[in-house]
Amino acid sequence: MLELINMTTISIALMIIGAIGVVLLTKPLDKVIMVSVLEAGLFLAIATFKYLDVAFLTAMLDPLSIIVFLIALMKIYNVRKSKMDDYSTIDNLEIIKENDGELNERPFKEAR
Repeated sequence: MLELINMTTISIALMIIGAIGVVLLTKPLDKVIMVSVLEAGLFLAIATFKYLDVAFLTAMLDPLSIIVFLIALMKIYNVRKSKMDDYSTIDNLEIIKENDGELNERPFKEAR
């Protein structure tokens, strides 16, 4: 039983858990955590196969990739928030019911 628990199986398990977590989780910060788990498994697999120069480069670039990923998440959040502000102009419309039963929409105020 203990022969199955070695560095290779642990690294494969970390990569599988990280990949499944990235696919199934919906919150962006949870996805960042799962990407870092996946990267830890990848780093462990690279170090297990004794590619130490590649492992060194991976160890240097992984934090940079997480920072870029977080910046992209912040940018997506800001874009979504601005689009929601643009689409919230429905609150600024006044609907007036005419005598013949038609609904006419006209701007109540100018958009912000």
